[in-house]
Amino acid sequence: MISSKSSYLTIFAFVLLLPVNETLGQDGNVFRNSGIEVPSATDRPEGVIEVNAIFDGYSVNYINDVVYASYGARDVVLNLLMPTLNTNEPYPLVMFVQGSAWLPQNVYSTLPIFVDLARTGYVIASIEYRHSREAIAPAQAQDVKAAIRFMRANAERYNINPNKVAIWGTSSGGHLAALTGTSDGEESFLTADNLEQPSNVQAVIDFFGPTDFRRMDDHPSQITHDNPGSPESLVVGGPIQEPEQEALVNSYNPIAYIRANKEIPPFLIVHGDVDNLVPFNQSVLLYNALQEAGKEVTFYRINGGGHGPGIFSNAMMSIVKEFLDLHLD
Repeated sequence: MISSKSSYLTIFAFVLLLPVNETLGQDGNVFRNSGIEVPSATDRPEGVIEVNAIFDGYSVNYINDVVYASYGARDVVLNLLMPTLNTNEPYPLVMFVQGSAWLPQNVYSTLPIFVDLARTGYVIASIEYRHSREAIAPAQAQDVKAAIRFMRANAERYNINPNKVAIWGTSSGGHLAALTGTSDGEESFLTADNLEQPSNVQAVIDFFGPTDFRRMDDHPSQITHDNPGSPESLVVGGPIQEPEQEALVNSYNPIAYIRANKEIPPFLIVHGDVDNLVPFNQSVLLYNALQEAGKEVTFYRINGGGHGPGIFSNAMMSIVKEFLDLHLD
């Protein structure tokens, strides 16, 4: 069952507009238009500049708060940016997982970053997941995979190609993206939602995500990751170095699932060399593991890049698009 808490909206240069059949009055009330066909205006004042309308898909549609799974009274949602290109071909899909230290996510704040990518013909689905204060691991990985299956189950509704799906995440979202990419087939990460659909992806983009919790304090960071109150300890329900947490910590390590004889999608890894929260070495560990297993991986070290600052540039967004075009074509 699909539930969306609002209707289609359209973004023009990051401005949200009401659906074309509704208008918002000054008093805040919405009234419906009559639908009458309006003829071309006949006025042509001297000096006016005339140009022809161009319907080239510059705008994108926005669908917010689509419920993809429910746990009792708790709905988890995703938000969609939809291209408006004049094409009959289904679009490739990019699932985005925002960084939040596995805590509550503001899934709306980063959407403007993806408008240009959506305009070119990608559906963007920004995923909310259960955070560590309401459910510990593996709930977060379960939700991300459930969202992927939901989109595949509704491929026709959202005009996506179910065989062209990428996942992209930043920080803790990068961790979940990498984990999704390497752990296909792991039953502990599955819930009952849309199980007839696969949870695998065709490409992974990991921006500065943790990969091996127990080795994070091997390198300088503004966080003591071994601390019982660290984001990593919270998401597994206890101090990450304690023996009773070992099995769960290991299960949340994307590297643990990398094997030479296992099919793993191409990876794009991006990490700043002065990241003050997730040590750069975390991406080195993932990169080395993928290379040693003979998997396709591209790794960008951003000199002077921090935990986000200096990473999202025009040049990097072009690199991301080239990667997506190559692997979702």
